[in-house]
Amino acid sequence: MKRIALSPGDPAGVGPEICLKSLQEINNLSDFELIGDIDFYKKLSKDLNLNLSFEETSNTKNSIVVRNIKLDSEVVLGSPNILNAKYTLDVLLAGSLGAINKEYSALVTGPINKKIINDYGFEFSGHTEFLADISKTKNVVMLLANSKIRVALLTTHIPLNKVSESISTKKIIETVKILDDNLKKLWKIKNPRICILGLNPHAGEGGFMGSEEIEIIEPAINSLSSEKYCVEGPISADTAFLKEKLNKFDAYLAMFHDQGLPILKSMGFGDSVNITLGLPFTRISVDHGTAYDLAGKNRADPSSFKKSMELALEFSS
Repeated sequence: MKRIALSPGDPAGVGPEICLKSLQEINNLSDFELIGDIDFYKKLSKDLNLNLSFEETSNTKNSIVVRNIKLDSEVVLGSPNILNAKYTLDVLLAGSLGAINKEYSALVTGPINKKIINDYGFEFSGHTEFLADISKTKNVVMLLANSKIRVALLTTHIPLNKVSESISTKKIIETVKILDDNLKKLWKIKNPRICILGLNPHAGEGGFMGSEEIEIIEPAINSLSSEKYCVEGPISADTAFLKEKLNKFDAYLAMFHDQGLPILKSMGFGDSVNITLGLPFTRISVDHGTAYDLAGKNRADPSSFKKSMELALEFSS
């Protein structure tokens, strides 16, 4: 099996720490290739009291192979630095292109500060959108999952006042088909059951609180049902996650970011991962941000990064 690329994210955040801590717990290091500044990783490993060794080429199972990309500026953990924005992008780009060109079997990513990247002058709304663009993939789906629930997003990193104009019947149909295909392929679910949330309170209440359910969401559900997809909705988000419904559905489709993700994260923060569906390669990420307040204190929990690595191995085998 080809190696899985690790792109830890912003070097000043917790990404490098949780990446190294996860590697400390992995049995076969030869399954992974770490991308970034090898000297930075060596120093950080020592500061974290980890028993790790690094080299640019490896013939053993006991050292971490590093694709060495040098930092542009010194890293002060906990302090974002625009001078390392290009480095952060270069690390992600190396992993992304490597996965696209089949050098890697999958890509695992750590958290990035979107503001720093945009202040540097590069338009960046998130990993999902960046990877779709660089791989020339028209339709991708952001899915977060843990042991209790899976939530896909119809829209991702956009302001709330842009959501209504960004949803369409066509987009719902395309998203559900990608979600259904991956539930079958990755999780081996024979007939996935998907709950589609409404946009408005009480799913519009017959048009009284908004017309998107009637004009956009219901036609999509009817079309999907006619093609034998197992979908149900639009269901009001305030009751969609009750226990009996959680047991009924294999995945949820939320209309916007903060409609479904607070529920998922409250049920398993740290146990959750972010998977980009529809790409020509497997990409999995953590369920949290850069957490500058924890960086450099040896307190960051590596659970989500480790889970991402384990799933990447499982999906690549």
